[in-house]
Amino acid sequence: MNDEPITGVVVGYDGSTGGVQALEWAAAEARTRGLPLTVLHVWDVYVGGPIAMPVVDLRAVAEENLNNGVEHARKAAPELSVRGVLARGQAAARLIEAGHGADMIVLGPRGLGGFVGLVLGSVGAQVAAHAPCPVVIVRGDLVPPPEQAHGHVVVGVDGSPASREALALAFAEAGAHGWDVHAVVAWEAVPEKDVPPLVDETGMRDAAAARLARLMIPARELHPDVKVEVDIVTGPPREVLMNAAEEARLLVVGSRGLGGFRGLLLGSVSHALIHHAPCPVAVVHAT
Repeated sequence: MNDEPITGVVVGYDGSTGGVQALEWAAAEARTRGLPLTVLHVWDVYVGGPIAMPVVDLRAVAEENLNNGVEHARKAAPELSVRGVLARGQAAARLIEAGHGADMIVLGPRGLGGFVGLVLGSVGAQVAAHAPCPVVIVRGDLVPPPEQAHGHVVVGVDGSPASREALALAFAEAGAHGWDVHAVVAWEAVPEKDVPPLVDETGMRDAAAARLARLMIPARELHPDVKVEVDIVTGPPREVLMNAAEEARLLVVGSRGLGGFRGLLLGSVSHALIHHAPCPVAVVHAT
């Protein structure tokens, strides 16, 4: 990998359809936020076993792929500062390495190496779990109809350190793009027979709303013009958030919520969302 530090928005590009979508989303994000764009293509020699392979210059093929990506990005955003970086090795490792200086890593849902029917490639899942910066998996329909050009960003909040970082990113994205924020708190329903005595569901909702309001204070002070909608919903968090994100421009979640085990890098809710959400998903780790 080039020794020059990588900053701004990094997009992993492999020439697949998902890679092109991710490239276009990343270019628009970099342009809106005034950040440079790095198109990163990772290649390596296949060492999987004794199989017949065509005699080709793999590095030359990789360079052509990278150049195509850089050219596509420059056409999509001519005013953007675009840099191409060619790296050799394991794709997830190289992307995670790039994330140490980047503001954001952007990936498609499945690359050329994915199996048919695979919802999210292994590279995307690994990068979302381990990258030191926010990771966006570009899913869903990226071209909203004109009447929905404004849009909103949905953020899942449970009070965990990662969800606080998710709130900060959601407000930053909304402020940069002119979107609204839809903050969602969800918890599993408790069967009536298991409800402890003296538990008041209305009181619990009020307490959750008050805590959420406190958690949002720093982000609201930084982005006072962003409109906010709050929902306190009973139901499985992954289903609640997927339903809330049906018309969203972006869904932001923390990497691991309060229910996760210590040391678990990607919780079950965020794992489900990067595989199945109807819109681009940003995964944020606690600092």
